[in-house]
Amino acid sequence: MNSETLKRWQAKKLSEGLYPGLNYLARLRGRMDKAGFPPSDKLYQLVQKAYDAMHALSVETHYLSCNGVGRPPRNDAGETE
Repeated sequence: MNSETLKRWQAKKLSEGLYPGLNYLARLRGRMDKAGFPPSDKLYQLVQKAYDAMHALSVETHYLSCNGVGRPPRNDAGETE
């Protein structure tokens, strides 16, 4: 199995499951900004890297849940869990 063999509903579930963590990291980074953490702070940098990685994963899984977005159309449109 690989990302190309995932069904769209599976990719959608992955994408939806990532949202709470991504949202938490975005709020944490916002709180760190308001608290005055400098961009050179190690913890701030790690939060930023974690957010960037989660965001990239979220975008990729979202696109895998779509039909024909940046890829050829997929034939699993009618399949569900």
